[in-house]
Amino acid sequence: MSSALIIEADPRLAIRLATILAARSLPAAVLADPERAVARVRAEPPALVLLRVELPGTSGFAVCNRLRRDDDTRAIPLILYASDVAPEVFDGHSKLRTRASAYLHVPFDPARVLAAVAACLPASA
Repeated sequence: MSSALIIEADPRLAIRLATILAARSLPAAVLADPERAVARVRAEPPALVLLRVELPGTSGFAVCNRLRRDDDTRAIPLILYASDVAPEVFDGHSKLRTRASAYLHVPFDPARVLAAVAACLPASA
């Protein structure tokens, strides 16, 4: 069965995202530590990564860059989300070679999350 990995330090937001993904029958693991999350993605590639920009000790942009530069992880769909990032920052990042598959702003509507997930994953995932 396909699964997602949520990289999120806020437990409440992580639970909210996991609940939204469950509505699509997509189980999710949650990791708050970016280094452990990158290691997990490499060891057990998920069907989808949801990555918070505001992380302890690093930026989600840096984590996205690492995953996109790695031959083993670059094809994994990745949704980058943030509460404190201006739309033009996401717009600029979306033009990079190491861009995310989709971008969301917090707070988000569950329908927007599901639409982004649907755009990133085939219907059978």
